[in-house]
Amino acid sequence: MQQFGVVGLAVMGKNLALNIRNHGFSVSGFSIDRPEVDALAKYEDEKLVPTYTWQEFVASLVKPRKILIMIKAGKPVDLTLAQLKPLLDAGDIIIDGGNSNFHDTNRRVKALASAGIHFIGMGVSGGEEGALNGPALMPGGDEAAFKQVEPILAAIAAKTPSGRPCVSYIGPEASGHYVKMVHNGIEYAIMQEVSEVYDLLRVAGKSNQEMSKIFANWYQGDLDAYLIEITSKVLAQPDDLSSGEVIDRILNVASYKGTGNWMLEDGVALGAPISVIAEAVIGRFMSKQTQRSGQAPQLTSDVPADFVRNLEKALNLAQAVAYAQGFQQLTLAANAYNWGLRYPAIAQNWEAGCIIRSGMLQEIETAYADQPKMGLLFEAPYFAQLMNTNLPALKQVIALAMSAGVPTPTLSATLNYLESIFNPKLPANMIQGQRDYFGAHTYLRNDREGTFHTEWYAEK
Repeated sequence: MQQFGVVGLAVMGKNLALNIRNHGFSVSGFSIDRPEVDALAKYEDEKLVPTYTWQEFVASLVKPRKILIMIKAGKPVDLTLAQLKPLLDAGDIIIDGGNSNFHDTNRRVKALASAGIHFIGMGVSGGEEGALNGPALMPGGDEAAFKQVEPILAAIAAKTPSGRPCVSYIGPEASGHYVKMVHNGIEYAIMQEVSEVYDLLRVAGKSNQEMSKIFANWYQGDLDAYLIEITSKVLAQPDDLSSGEVIDRILNVASYKGTGNWMLEDGVALGAPISVIAEAVIGRFMSKQTQRSGQAPQLTSDVPADFVRNLEKALNLAQAVAYAQGFQQLTLAANAYNWGLRYPAIAQNWEAGCIIRSGMLQEIETAYADQPKMGLLFEAPYFAQLMNTNLPALKQVIALAMSAGVPTPTLSATLNYLESIFNPKLPANMIQGQRDYFGAHTYLRNDREGTFHTEWYAEK
């Protein structure tokens, strides 16, 4: 009998099965795509058992059964659960490791609970390599069920620089998939921020090889993040179909799968001011709409001597704001859905294995450990100092971009966000005055208690 089962043996599912096997656990694999099962069978390993029917798969697992499904989100997950549910017993555990919408996960948790089956929605980050060598895992659902699968998940997860596994219990219901959704929103933001900095560097006349070295140097300093590391490598990669580097041959259109959209949708429902993440999502929409004719931007003045250093500082601050907005939405969601999220653990889960991993996450973990009820990351001393130190550089970068006609939606949104959240005199009083004028929506006063309405039309 096998200790763990995996349904869906495409690249991610297969690599996770191999990862589990590599850590000494026995695994059964099943897929409705027979060639995927055949590929697993070629390993000829007694700890890696291929199965060809739902019944054979379920019967091969030790009770309580522990099953990970790695298939496309949406209807395929419901079809899979419909096949599994009649074959399972009370106490069995199903883990959905796909990018499911958290609303769907909440529905599935309740539907399976009626049969006594535990359902864990688990975010998985790290791509194909991470699945095989150590992903970041974000499980949410019944904590007692998580404890039963924790030894396996902890074994296969990525490890932080201090050796801790990048997996811990997130919270009840669909909180695991929610945290993965927010992870992806932060990922959108940092990728867009990096692309804007790349754009400014090339407009300033830097070659791909020069830019590659710049990003490599940044990676060795404060910007020790995975996305900075791979940007350096992308810029240096030669094109095997023509001369030069492949980056110059990639069509200027960015794709997306929808998790960023979901974050914006719930962010609007919660009233989360995730402006940088929103601009990053819209940036992908924009890439599909932009006209391809017109004059390319160029700098109209000499590039300042501190240009590259200012870009580094601006990007570091923008990355911090991307994280801050993500955690700000998490705090709002935790309050709205009564989830009791553990923010230091979430930061730890992201410190290795995942796409948004960076050294900054250790500072985030420390900040939330010191102030568990912190509403805004920039309340922490480290991030307050980072803002004060790097804000002038961000302003200079945006001014230079404006003079050159280079759009910087996320960098500009970073500046607007920081200048807004610490501004006690935002002009929202005018908005409320207008609302009261045309709709009698009333307003609060800053000099006395109560709700007020003005007869704006009254003759004087």
